[in-house]
Amino acid sequence: MTVVPNFRAATRWATSTGVPDETSAGARFVTERISGDMVRVAVQGEIDLLNAPALRRYASDRLRPSARMVLDLSEVEFIGSAGLAVFEALEARANQCDARWVLVGKRPVQRLLLAAGETRLQLHTSLESAMGALRVSA
Repeated sequence: MTVVPNFRAATRWATSTGVPDETSAGARFVTERISGDMVRVAVQGEIDLLNAPALRRYASDRLRPSARMVLDLSEVEFIGSAGLAVFEALEARANQCDARWVLVGKRPVQRLLLAAGETRLQLHTSLESAMGALRVSA
């Protein structure tokens, strides 16, 4: 696991996609368009065995061909091991449709990745850092 320090971007994200928010047993998912092909899927609450499949579907549906997505878990208070299946599904979907995604999270996400020995995912500590990584790797 790599934790990327904060990176300050010159611009702010902010336009709504018009896609309705989704709530699933303890978690809320919201999509915002950051720029043309970049979206932010923000999650609030807890991710566990009951709602991880809903998050997987919700986020996977937003990974379109050549798209870039920030999965923002910075407001997630708890994430269980079922969250790893979400990350694996997103990686498979991204590879399938030539899309890219990055992960933003705080201590709960960092602990999960550390406990699982996950070293392939790069965890960003801020939205700005994640957006910068997607722009650089374009």
